[in-house]
Amino acid sequence: MFIGACGGPPARDEAPKAAGTAAATAVAPAAHQGVAILDTDGIAIGRAKANARFFPFGTPRDAVETSAERALAEPAVRSENAECGAGPMRFVRYGSLTLNFLDDRLAGWWAEPGRNSVTRDSIRPGMRLRDLAVGRSVKRVAESTLEGEFTYVSADGREIGGFADGAGENARIASLHAGANCFFR
Repeated sequence: MFIGACGGPPARDEAPKAAGTAAATAVAPAAHQGVAILDTDGIAIGRAKANARFFPFGTPRDAVETSAERALAEPAVRSENAECGAGPMRFVRYGSLTLNFLDDRLAGWWAEPGRNSVTRDSIRPGMRLRDLAVGRSVKRVAESTLEGEFTYVSADGREIGGFADGAGENARIASLHAGANCFFR
């Protein structure tokens, strides 16, 4: 996993963006509510799990967006941030899911609570962090300057990052992410 050292996690109702960035633009929604299967190496998108197509990080943006626009019923919101540590990044948000692109290639994803995003090992943003810790190795990132940051070991033995909405027993997973993201540190 690689994370750009720029930007902070976006507010819950806001796509990642930077001051001075052109206004985000919306695209009409697709006709079907599909699924996004989150993975440490990319994302699978389809109208159902059975027909979801996997897009590894590095896949050309056109192919990923074409599939997402067909499968996900949320309007696409586009934004960009030229100041990300990994390089100028563009974002396309479909409801609770944001896809991140560097040089017009899929570089990462960011998922918040919503009905269309789940990891391959059935972890969803919105579930309790303690429930995740029952079956997975979860580690709070103590030295992080970003509140609630944690990582967990997914079924493939690799880490997925996330943010929890608190430190207590009832903390919930506010978001999950993999690949390149734009966080201010």
